[in-house]
Amino acid sequence: MNIAVVDDNLNDRKMILDYLSQFFNESGGDYTTSTFEDGVSFLKDYSFSYDFIIFDIDMPQMSGIDTAKELRKKDSNVTIMFVTNMPQYALEGYSVEAVDYVLKPLSYPDFRLKMKKATRYILRNSVKKITINTTEEGLITVDSSDIYYVESKLHYIYYHTKKGIYKMRAKLTEVEDILLPYHFARSGGSFLINLAYLEKIDGNEIVVADETLPLSRRMKASLMSAFTKYIGGI
Repeated sequence: MNIAVVDDNLNDRKMILDYLSQFFNESGGDYTTSTFEDGVSFLKDYSFSYDFIIFDIDMPQMSGIDTAKELRKKDSNVTIMFVTNMPQYALEGYSVEAVDYVLKPLSYPDFRLKMKKATRYILRNSVKKITINTTEEGLITVDSSDIYYVESKLHYIYYHTKKGIYKMRAKLTEVEDILLPYHFARSGGSFLINLAYLEKIDGNEIVVADETLPLSRRMKASLMSAFTKYIGGI
């Protein structure tokens, strides 16, 4: 996860970075951070590579709320959370679709709780454009969120999607490397499923988007763990 922290207070920036380190050490997730002292410099250097932005509300030149409003003109998808010692302004954050806010002075238990909510939101809403070199139609692009599951059979990969089934020559491990960050998990040697469409786990079978698929005994524990994290947050 690529995170930006925008806060004019040096001590608060350091504390947020420390809390992020503690949170991801506990959850096992990978992350990178960039820090900014004010909203003006943040907007000037804005990169669409960010997954998550933490804004202080009370900043000179441009408040966190105003910075977020300008950001939304550029990027309507990135996840935002506020930190503030001004709770009377926190509700304004919902006008820019902020996922939540944390009150200052910061405490790790509160920060951790809000980060669990934010990461769960990001996980459920993350989408990647997948390019598929199909055998029938050539290159096409699909959203990862539109893929129900991926099947490997006789040296070919079959993408089962909302728009149909697409076939390409590839290895399942290659597809797995691309899709795992977008809430996909292996259910067997030949299947990679989108956890958003997992409806039922029953013995050695699962139901994904109304289709019954085999579940290998070897993969059952890891699939259950991945699904538990998906529905409950990290």
